[in-house]
Amino acid sequence: MAGVIQKIRDKAGLAVLLIGISLLVFILTDLLQSNAFIQELLWGRSDVVARIGGEEIRYSEYSRMYERARRNQGAADDPFLEEQLHNAVWQQLLSDHLYQKETSLIGLSVSSAEVYEMFVSDNPHPLVLQAFSQGEEKYEKERVKKILSQAESNPQLAQQIREFEDYLVQVRLREKYDALLKAAAYVPAPIAAYQNSLDNTTLSFAYLSISYSAVADSLVPLSEKDIKRYYEQHKEEYRLKEPERTLRYVVIYKEPSAEDSAATYERLLALKEGFAKAEEDSAFAAASSDKSVDFSFKRWSDLPASIRDSVRAVGQVIGPYMSEEGYVLAKVDTIVKDSQPVYRLRHIMIGKGLDSAAARRRADSLYRRLRPEQFAEAANRFSDDWQSKYSSGELGWYSSSGRFGKAFYEALAKAPIGRLYGVIASEQGYHIVEVQEKEDRAVRLAMIVKEIVPSSRTIAQLRQRAQQVAREAQKSLDDAAQKVGLSPRVSPTLRPSVPTLPAVVGAREIFQWAFEHKANEVSGVLEAQNAFVVAQILTAAEPPYKRWEEVREQLEPKVRSWKKASYIRQRIEGKGSSLEALKEAYGAGAYISRAEKVLYGGVAVPGMGMEPKVLGLAAALQLNQLSPPIEGTNGVYVLQLLEKKEPEAVSEETARSYAAGQTSTQANLLTGRFIEAQKERLGLQDYRYRFSF
Repeated sequence: MAGVIQKIRDKAGLAVLLIGISLLVFILTDLLQSNAFIQELLWGRSDVVARIGGEEIRYSEYSRMYERARRNQGAADDPFLEEQLHNAVWQQLLSDHLYQKETSLIGLSVSSAEVYEMFVSDNPHPLVLQAFSQGEEKYEKERVKKILSQAESNPQLAQQIREFEDYLVQVRLREKYDALLKAAAYVPAPIAAYQNSLDNTTLSFAYLSISYSAVADSLVPLSEKDIKRYYEQHKEEYRLKEPERTLRYVVIYKEPSAEDSAATYERLLALKEGFAKAEEDSAFAAASSDKSVDFSFKRWSDLPASIRDSVRAVGQVIGPYMSEEGYVLAKVDTIVKDSQPVYRLRHIMIGKGLDSAAARRRADSLYRRLRPEQFAEAANRFSDDWQSKYSSGELGWYSSSGRFGKAFYEALAKAPIGRLYGVIASEQGYHIVEVQEKEDRAVRLAMIVKEIVPSSRTIAQLRQRAQQVAREAQKSLDDAAQKVGLSPRVSPTLRPSVPTLPAVVGAREIFQWAFEHKANEVSGVLEAQNAFVVAQILTAAEPPYKRWEEVREQLEPKVRSWKKASYIRQRIEGKGSSLEALKEAYGAGAYISRAEKVLYGGVAVPGMGMEPKVLGLAAALQLNQLSPPIEGTNGVYVLQLLEKKEPEAVSEETARSYAAGQTSTQANLLTGRFIEAQKERLGLQDYRYRFSF
């Protein structure tokens, strides 16, 4: 016994040390997991979704807001709708923070009494009116008071009211700040009148034009020094607000296999007998279908073609047949007589044009001479209905809501089936018709839809295929794609604030990888909701500027035009005091033309295109004055002003009207650009790509 105790004593020091280390690890782990700054410093992780003006927006705040919105809207299985909801919630959250910064800075607030008045007053807030008006039930002040009082003893209702109040406070703060912005917009009447006069001033001028395309590229060789110098002089054009990436990528879509399609067909086929025997058709369909289906009456023309061709009697089960949504079983629940039948027909229309009587005579003449076997050819030759002209006049199924109006539809009731009938007048023209079929049945169907989705086995096979591409892409993405019969795609410019990739749903993982890696790196298998992706980063640009190497392809044509402009100027500067002399000095490639009555407030110059510098300089010239050479977008120009015509002065009343219009425009611009201006001023850093939304 004494030996055992001694051994325990001997090991005690080691045990205490191990316990101490364990406690230290536990404390450090808890500290690191709870400290966002340390997480981001050590591992590049945190729950910060964005930073703006030194303020952090955390994922927990976004998540609460998103869950509330999803609860209010109802769960959506559609990934596109879910993506839209994510974006809408994010924009709302960002907007709230941006407005809150400004409203708190200037001391704007919303009192509890003001909130109450938004609910209960003679002029409630529009959002309150909408919330408390459901169907035929309209807003009533006393009813709203009663609901607010009930919230005192109903925690669930109280929570909903509090959330709504919080939202209303944000909305009201925004309304107050927008009102201040609009009040800041003011254009005095004299300035408004002057601006209107300037915009409507017309300029006529002669000009010498030498297009950049008239100068051979060989005359202006480019060097890296030229490109760098141009880049430095125009660096602001390449300023970045946020990181940018472009990708080359291979997409392997999560598409069902032939086996998946066959299995879905068999599952639906197994339901057919039970569906036929079911007494409650709609209940059986709702319990068995992957999608909710409309159980209302359909006119014959609104039924799918596969149904129309098969309907025989009530209780009949049609299918399974293929539709855009998957495989479908349809059971004929009810057949009734439709008070407004539909007609399958073809027609020839002679348009009324400017001479309605002549059009009627042409239609009558054609009807008298037309034989049934000639109908298709005659429609293609003579019909003025361009929507059916080259399809032998076929209109398909025509209903009472058809585009030729009520009189045309009513006249079809007199038309014999399978024979030519005419002439029917409509607002558009005169018609010769052949009614091929008439149908006055309306049908109510119970439908079971089974979506064809890839099985877990298919997904595993597609993932293996993507893994094969990823392994071989480390050497060459092109070769890897070619081996599986695919071609790499090139993405548009990607930014964290718009996390979408064409034809790929739920691309967050792709964005997270792209913005955490550098140019030329190749990914492993990246998974989206509808596809597996293997990507290579083509370009990776980080704020504040794109590097000149990243925009070299954009720079080269601009630098070449810049050097050509210098070359052209050297050949004409100081070579004459008239357009003709300058043209002769330059030689081939220069020409003289005129621009007549060009509107200064316009956007283009006839014969030149978009040349804002030309318009600006032309307005500043004196009559017959020759301008210096202008480096335009498409070439170098020298102008000689021939005429400048300003509109007559307007009355004080008209000037005030201009001022009101321009003030309103400026006010709308101020409020409309507030969000983008704030993001740029405060420097938004968007990290949403790190998260799954």
